[in-house]
Amino acid sequence: MKQIPFNELFHTDFFISETIVKAQNWYDRQNVYSCLGKPKPSHTLLWFKGCRGKITDKSGNVLEVGQNQMTYMSKDIEYTVDFYDTAPDRADTFVLHFQLKDASGEDIAPALSPTLCITDVDISMAMAIESTAEECKKNIACLPLINSEIYRIFAFICKKAHKGIIKTRYAYIRRGIDLLENDSDLSMEEIAHICGVSEGYFRRLFKEYSGYNPMDFRQKHRIEKAKQMLLLDNLSIGEIARELHFSDIYHFSKAFKKTVGVSPSEYRAGISV
Repeated sequence: MKQIPFNELFHTDFFISETIVKAQNWYDRQNVYSCLGKPKPSHTLLWFKGCRGKITDKSGNVLEVGQNQMTYMSKDIEYTVDFYDTAPDRADTFVLHFQLKDASGEDIAPALSPTLCITDVDISMAMAIESTAEECKKNIACLPLINSEIYRIFAFICKKAHKGIIKTRYAYIRRGIDLLENDSDLSMEEIAHICGVSEGYFRRLFKEYSGYNPMDFRQKHRIEKAKQMLLLDNLSIGEIARELHFSDIYHFSKAFKKTVGVSPSEYRAGISV
């Protein structure tokens, strides 16, 4: 299974399917869950709503979990969970099961061992999870609604992880990252100067952060935005070129065809390679 950390999933296409959300009570189940010898067939988010827990994987690694925290467990791993402070006649935990794949259909996982991903589930997320669990009980459930809640939680986790890594390793160029992600038209020299680093250092660290050199990154995101605008907006190709800071329509058309394989007008007409 391919591992893509949460901070990288922030800018990665992925797909969630086969979702199940349900409340669980562990007081009457001896406060223990185990899938040792039975690898999980799906990915799991586990919200410890009314209890604490200790997750131990088959290698002996231990993760202590507090009340109102959420953990992620990858598909195919084995572990046990000991639950504490449970009580009868209430939901101790809520479990969210799902499949997770990249754009090519390959199984992916943000982590290959139990991971604490949310330290304090807020009220809006809690209410949404409980509502989604109720939806899952219906004979005919609304799958888009159920899937959307998993996407929303993943978006929250990915955004938090993305911000975390910027604050640590990439703190020096954080302002430059923000400028490029918001499609600034400043030169690389100007952006590096704003960050207080050399242009070469900025380029090197930005490529480590994103996988692209800064110019390619900006071009890629402008082309992706152009694709959306060509299909959704009632703008001419020239207007789109100006909106996205291309020097002229020729430059825009050339860059678009190099990336997408067809011209902007062909893409708008539904022609693909």
